[in-house]
Amino acid sequence: METILLTEDDAALRGQIRFALEERFEVREAENVLKAVHVLNSENITLAVLDLGLPPHEDTPEEGLRLLHYILENFGIKVIILTGQKTETAALESIKSGAFDYLVKPVSMEQLMFSIDRAILFRDTEQELSKQGTAKVSFGIEVGKGLQPAREEAEKNVILTVLKNTNFNVYKSAKLLGVKRESLYYFIKKFGFKREDIDADS
Repeated sequence: METILLTEDDAALRGQIRFALEERFEVREAENVLKAVHVLNSENITLAVLDLGLPPHEDTPEEGLRLLHYILENFGIKVIILTGQKTETAALESIKSGAFDYLVKPVSMEQLMFSIDRAILFRDTEQELSKQGTAKVSFGIEVGKGLQPAREEAEKNVILTVLKNTNFNVYKSAKLLGVKRESLYYFIKKFGFKREDIDADS
């Protein structure tokens, strides 16, 4: 079972999220950076949900970004940013730094669950590709283009890497990605992937 670190300084919101997540996951809580670091170093955390606005600087993303960098440098797990910081600058800084996703409060539990499921899928896909000798997927993000293009770029790179690795075998690619073939055909059409383009890049 996945063990999620939930770092959120608002006790009521933290309890609400924990209650929703506990139906499917083990949840460990932290209200600040110090407690989060302790949990990370004492338990086998497999994914993190992180508020950027943490004490003692709740009104800025400073503490959250500091913790994000620590997690990525030392544990390499997927991190989902959950915050009230509504500036696109903070969102892009998080994604550029390596966060998997960014959700602005108030967020529905359905949104959060969907993001967690995607994070797990991306992680498992990367691990499977690594076993097959394929390099980790890189996400190229250009500043100023907004958050949605950054998310689409991440999806595009994962799908393209899998298609290349299977020599454009849609059945194998869909199985590896954990999606239906119809869904994969949708993404192939959306991103304009063609077998000849992939062959040319090989």
